[in-house]
Amino acid sequence: MNAATLLTRLYPPPVRDRWGDDISHEVSASGIRSWPDTLAGAARLWLHPGDWPETFAGQTRRVLTVALFALTAATGLLLRSAEPSTTLTADIRHPATSLWLVPLLLGIVLAAPLPPLSGAALRNLAADALRTLAAPTAAVVALCLTAWSGIAEHLTGFAGTAAVTYYWLTLGFVALRLCVLVARISRTATLPTTRRLSTALLHIGTALALAASQNLLAAVRTALRPGSLTETLALGFLAATAISVGHDLRQQRA
Repeated sequence: MNAATLLTRLYPPPVRDRWGDDISHEVSASGIRSWPDTLAGAARLWLHPGDWPETFAGQTRRVLTVALFALTAATGLLLRSAEPSTTLTADIRHPATSLWLVPLLLGIVLAAPLPPLSGAALRNLAADALRTLAAPTAAVVALCLTAWSGIAEHLTGFAGTAAVTYYWLTLGFVALRLCVLVARISRTATLPTTRRLSTALLHIGTALALAASQNLLAAVRTALRPGSLTETLALGFLAATAISVGHDLRQQRA
């Protein structure tokens, strides 16, 4: 795969479907000097779905539905990678630090595609889920069995590094396959309306902004750690992205 093809794949699917060949040809002709502008153009278009063309009805909503769940999966991986924090919890005994989860879960519910309520459709959905999640489920089972056996606690050196690498690859694999499942469901399901998607993105953006604010306040009150600062900046970036896309969708609807 050459650089032009790789850079073209960074653009939203509707844009690639309509102008992908032209973008790839232009990048190939211009060479490396066009790479920064190409990356900036891809980022700008992801933030402004109202500018996307559609090769079929509902394409924008389908892409954004999958992207929203990918953003949520990225958030989960980000929080899991950070040191355990008392500022961002999912514990009913600490409602104040768990408050940011309320708009996050509400956004996920609003964005969920709804499969047709028929026996055949539900059987197809179950079959898709089984095919898509079989491999990650097996990987998670192997991970759990290793953890429960106590072997992982005694691994050092290369074996310890391999175990940690397997752990993170498994989490990433699970997140990827869940997004693939959402993409497959969205082909036949009833997609959320533009209004629902906009509201869902704004809710998720608000949740991530709350999480970033909680982290920042905790960091100011205690010793500032590089890990906590990185997590705060990443949450803030994801929050700004979700809010920007949700605002663009709301303007498009208006």
